[in-house]
Amino acid sequence: MDELLAQFLIEGPDLVADAHRALEALGRDRADYGALDALFRATHTLKGSVALFDMAPAEQLLHSAETCLESARKHRVALEGAGLEALIAAIDQVDRWIEALGSAGALPPDAAAISGQLIQALSVGEGSVADSPSPQVAEWLAALRARPECLALFPEGVGTAFRYTPDPECFFRGDDPLALIAAVPDLRWLGIVPQGGWPAIDAIDPFRCIVAIEGLSGADADQVRPAFRFVPDQVELAPLDNARRATAPVAGDGRASSLRVDGGKLDRLAREAGELAVAVHSLDGLAGRVERLDRALGADLRRAESAIAQASGAIRATVSNIRLVALGPVLRRMPRLARELAVGLGKDIDFAMTGETTEADKLIADALFEPLLHLVRNAIDHGIEPAAEREAAGKPAKGRVSLTVSVAGDRLVVTLSDDGRGIDPERVRASAVGKGLLSIDDAVALSDAQARRLIFLAGFSTADSISSVSGRGVGMDAVQRAIERLQGTIEVDSTVGSGSTFRISLPVSAITTRLLTVFAGEIVYGVRLDQIVETLRIDVDAVHKVGQGEACVVRDRTIPVIDLGSLLGRPGERGDVVRLIVTEVTGEPVALRVDALGDRLDALVHERAGLLASVPAIGGTSVLADGGVLLVLDLPELLS
Repeated sequence: MDELLAQFLIEGPDLVADAHRALEALGRDRADYGALDALFRATHTLKGSVALFDMAPAEQLLHSAETCLESARKHRVALEGAGLEALIAAIDQVDRWIEALGSAGALPPDAAAISGQLIQALSVGEGSVADSPSPQVAEWLAALRARPECLALFPEGVGTAFRYTPDPECFFRGDDPLALIAAVPDLRWLGIVPQGGWPAIDAIDPFRCIVAIEGLSGADADQVRPAFRFVPDQVELAPLDNARRATAPVAGDGRASSLRVDGGKLDRLAREAGELAVAVHSLDGLAGRVERLDRALGADLRRAESAIAQASGAIRATVSNIRLVALGPVLRRMPRLARELAVGLGKDIDFAMTGETTEADKLIADALFEPLLHLVRNAIDHGIEPAAEREAAGKPAKGRVSLTVSVAGDRLVVTLSDDGRGIDPERVRASAVGKGLLSIDDAVALSDAQARRLIFLAGFSTADSISSVSGRGVGMDAVQRAIERLQGTIEVDSTVGSGSTFRISLPVSAITTRLLTVFAGEIVYGVRLDQIVETLRIDVDAVHKVGQGEACVVRDRTIPVIDLGSLLGRPGERGDVVRLIVTEVTGEPVALRVDALGDRLDALVHERAGLLASVPAIGGTSVLADGGVLLVLDLPELLS
């Protein structure tokens, strides 16, 4: 892929996201002129970017949007509802065209027709996409080409002239004209001229830019243009000689460089860093064996192990940091998809999103979109009521759906909330029984919290009919499976008539997983630490028979006790001391009795495959210090 196109496919969606953030702000406050300026700026820049490619319909549409916004800015007129909707539709369409350019390499055949319709909706004549250079600029460019002393600066015959006329209010918009000029590659000559003549000294306003900047660069126009990508409407470029095009970057300019790395190479590096951590862990057992033979040699080996472990930890931390990516590119499509879905269902929603700049491991970011899309679809389809039903319940006609992303410790927390009808546990029980997923007695025995989690069962749905959006009972089941594959958890909280909240917890880093080893019989298993609430050591007399099972009391709360060995078909011997790991199932605590607690370790956990792929309750495999295979248990699946 052409490097310039590849860069655009990264920056273009970011500009669309900037435009949508400004549109959301204007939706809340039509008189937010700061948001209006930000929207104009994003539209300006996006128009300049699409002009570099075969995207004429997009350029024309953005030009019309730009004209509409310029009028609103000049006259400080608040955008009306229809105008705001037309702008949202225009930016959404440009977003679709960027996706089409990336996937198909060209815009769809109907792009010109769609552009014309949206331009009409903006109530702006099609006009000219790009104004002709002003006579002043054209004269200046002609003079430059005629000056021998200027052309003498370019013995290689390649160069670009530019004239940058900053917006007089540029300082208030956060622009730094000199910083932009400093980014021009191979700058060879610079001149500063007044815009409209120099004013008297006492008439100069130090907070307004009154100059234009002219310059000559040894690079070609394609290399100079990115320096002005945020102000494309304020600069004009002209090649001094089109005979040859410069292709090599300018060396030795002292600026920081970046390197794009194939994602597959990063994945391999992450796996190898994890394997290194396992190999270092194996030195612990080896050092213990050596110490029993030679204490001094064992001590030396311990010191070497400590140094290697420290270096390994630093490598793993560096690789983890390299793999961190902002979630913005993953989430940026969500507002548009939510709006399109709402329109298709005849509903009116306000979709808000925060935390797009939050970073997570590339693996987590790549896999997060699909489960979130399922959740958003269910929130709009099942959660948000039709306008008439909402008004009858005393709610605003427009529903609200919000998506928030944050980091808590070493966990990524994603929260999706809506103010819809909520999840009725009685209706969920009845639907599960009706579909044969649960007996009546079992359904009645469930708490409301447990009943709400039935929505994650395969085949479960409360939809009365099958549609293109829902009703087949695969959405929420797919969500839970996707989250579990990422070693995460999902919780649901809901109040009938008020709405629902889904909380997803995922590891920020996906290279290694923190495990606790436990023994059931003579077999050692791994348990993810994020699935353990606490570990306990109590007397055997503190465990009491309750019906067909056992229970203990922890901090005045009765918790069921289940023997892990019996669950796995490997019951162990019982002593005077009971060791427990406490986990949660459907929001309720459950204690698992183990024969012994082992080490805590950072391990590389592989997804279950082959014969293990069909074995329930196995979340993956890892390698012990002695080279043995460690089965990692999935406690929620084991106890479900």
